[in-house]
Amino acid sequence: MKGISCLMVFGLIIAILNMFDGLATNYGLTNHYIEEVNPVMRLIAEISPALFIGVKLSLSLLILIVSYLVYKSGNCSSKSLFQKFFLYSLVGVTALYAGVFCLHIYWLSISGSF
Repeated sequence: MKGISCLMVFGLIIAILNMFDGLATNYGLTNHYIEEVNPVMRLIAEISPALFIGVKLSLSLLILIVSYLVYKSGNCSSKSLFQKFFLYSLVGVTALYAGVFCLHIYWLSISGSF
């Protein structure tokens, strides 16, 4: 993978993991298996599960759009400092979401839902 194209790959991975997080969290909240620890997302989920999913979908689309814009902002021969910072940030967020993914798989498996 070329360094600059990693922006789009990691953006896509984060978007997919974010949507899985939203669907799994919504399922867990609806069935009282888990509690949302993020106070903002907890409030949104309490207002409406559909709104919660809509916000997660919007955030996934936003990360894809921003990743694309950052990708297109540079030339292919050299990455700007911002693009490098953005890429490293995406890698860190991907690692965090991978951990969240594992937690969701764990509680889904012990709840008998998986």
